[in-house]
Amino acid sequence: MTDRFASPWPKAPLAVCLVAAGLFLAGPAFAQSRQQQQAAAAAQAQADAQQDRIEALQRQLTDATAENENLQHQLMDAQREIARLRAMVGNLAQVNQDAVAAIQNPNAATQTGSAAPAPDASPSPPPPSAPGGPRADNSDMNGAADAGGKPLPPGAQGQLGTLTERELPAPPMPTADDAYANARTLLVNGQYAEAEEAFSDFLQRYPNASTAADARFWYAFTLLARNNYQDAASNFVRYLQAAPNSPRAPEAQVRLGMSLAGMGQTQQACGAYANLPRRYPNAPRNIRDLAAREAHTAHCPTA
Repeated sequence: MTDRFASPWPKAPLAVCLVAAGLFLAGPAFAQSRQQQQAAAAAQAQADAQQDRIEALQRQLTDATAENENLQHQLMDAQREIARLRAMVGNLAQVNQDAVAAIQNPNAATQTGSAAPAPDASPSPPPPSAPGGPRADNSDMNGAADAGGKPLPPGAQGQLGTLTERELPAPPMPTADDAYANARTLLVNGQYAEAEEAFSDFLQRYPNASTAADARFWYAFTLLARNNYQDAASNFVRYLQAAPNSPRAPEAQVRLGMSLAGMGQTQQACGAYANLPRRYPNAPRNIRDLAAREAHTAHCPTA
């Protein structure tokens, strides 16, 4: 009976102790979980920052690669232009030497049929004197005379009339040799536009001249010098078709490749360079060197 009516209050401190113990034990676990969450968040933030940095570096690498490719393309163009100008200078030097040799050795011009005709041994008649002017025999004439030497009646002198410009004789056409020599002089002087026009006019006027093939080569040369690559290639092809075994044919083969390269047809240009030793095994050394430089500039595959 005594146990039934015992007071429950002594049990309360035990429950409080149990709760306090639970809270005491749960506190460190909760703190540890929070620290883990914070550490995970920090690690994630660091990983995100690293990913952003990687992406930024990748963008910079892409931009640098594109810039490098652009610079390489510009370098290739510059190397191609330098090689073309070097070849042009060397060829012009040869042209100048040929012109100087022709001047110093006029007999060469005679052999090619370009010598000037010998002057007539008989003296030319004196020019007719103007009406009222002094006569060729130093005698004075006070008035005009008819065919018989009699003076014309007054007022008849004004009826003679004058020749109009249309009635004047046309100036004589230049010979093929003169026209070709004039075009070559323009080329030697570096007047490419004028030389191009002169050679074009020559080919139209004298298509069957003995120097027509050479004129075709120099016409194509001036077109190439003025960066008219398509017309230059067309005329070098026509030259090679007309004179495949001429002394300038190997050079025309190389300059055809240069024209094709200027048009952006690199594969065809490399083919033109590669065909030089097969088509012209005895090509001059300077032409073979020119082909090698142009092939290197165009990054042609080596055999």
